[in-house]
Amino acid sequence: MKNTLIITSLCVTMIANAQWVNNTSCNKKGAIIANQAIEYAMNLEYMAAFGAANSALLIDENCGCAQLTLAFISSSNSEWGSRTTKLKEINETKLSAEEKAWYNYMLASSEEQKALDKTLASQFPKSPLINYLTTSLQDFNSFKAFAEKFPLYSSSAYNMISYGYMNGSFGKKDTAKAMEYVKMSQNMHDGPNSYDSMGEHYAAMGDYENALNTQLKAIDFGTFASPYATKAQLYYAKTEQEKISEKIIANQEEMQKAILGGDYESYKKFEHPEIKVSTGDSNLNPFYIYTKEDLLKGNGLTWDYFKLSNMETYFSPDMKTAVITFVADGNYTITETNETVPYATRASATWTNTDDGWKILHTSYAPRKGKNGLPE
Repeated sequence: MKNTLIITSLCVTMIANAQWVNNTSCNKKGAIIANQAIEYAMNLEYMAAFGAANSALLIDENCGCAQLTLAFISSSNSEWGSRTTKLKEINETKLSAEEKAWYNYMLASSEEQKALDKTLASQFPKSPLINYLTTSLQDFNSFKAFAEKFPLYSSSAYNMISYGYMNGSFGKKDTAKAMEYVKMSQNMHDGPNSYDSMGEHYAAMGDYENALNTQLKAIDFGTFASPYATKAQLYYAKTEQEKISEKIIANQEEMQKAILGGDYESYKKFEHPEIKVSTGDSNLNPFYIYTKEDLLKGNGLTWDYFKLSNMETYFSPDMKTAVITFVADGNYTITETNETVPYATRASATWTNTDDGWKILHTSYAPRKGKNGLPE
């Protein structure tokens, strides 16, 4: 009874006009919440959709819209997805005609869905949900057509139209139009996905500061395990790229100093327990896995000096991997022969950003043209 009273009071604050399905199998109160769940789902806010759908089922355990929403937001992968299982658990005989059309659409193969796209809209011309199912990323004009036909349900369509303008689907790329439409989406539905989209648009324009600030607004809708956190971390890394580069270069220099000094205690902070560090020495012998034993045993050389210079950092698009290129110069004496050799190589090192910070992944050295590396 307590849950019912709480949920009923929440219904008062929900968007009551978002009736994505006109005729449902749900009771009156369950239908209000279930339609809000669909609103979240169509705006790609699946965590909110999950909560709203389950709330609807607390009021009406046979609410078909809520059951279908939970199936819709689950994985549809044929090998490890759960959508088909969830659909088969639904008593389809209790579904309304609109709900059953959605049910059959989710059960259909990709080819079967293409055929249904041509017939569903004509069978249910007044159903926002059924018509939205027939929109396609292959035709961004389909989202414009939907928005014109169902303006009260067009938040998600506006969001998709903004991507169309960003990627040039309507002709020349138009960032101003993209921002206009994503703001229209936000005005209709105050949810995290449109802020995530706006963040992506800013990032595409190279404005990572605004991308980060906008992405943080998406996270504010629920910080724990937020699906929007990864991009916020990316945008932050983009804004701090110079500082991160300086940090990785400092790590490389500190790590090299530890290797030359046989100081494993200083070296090990750059290791990761799940990474095998592969190395190619400048004697051009085969690559091997560099371990504590390699560091401690030394190589029979005494270094007079060893210096790294011309260090440049290159990042992967996700800012999780960095490659440093540099040159190394020095002088070493071979202990066995007492021969002094000038050393000059070019090198690269690959670092990866883990939960424990930046860790070394791979290094490779090679003699510069006409110069010496390590002896055999």
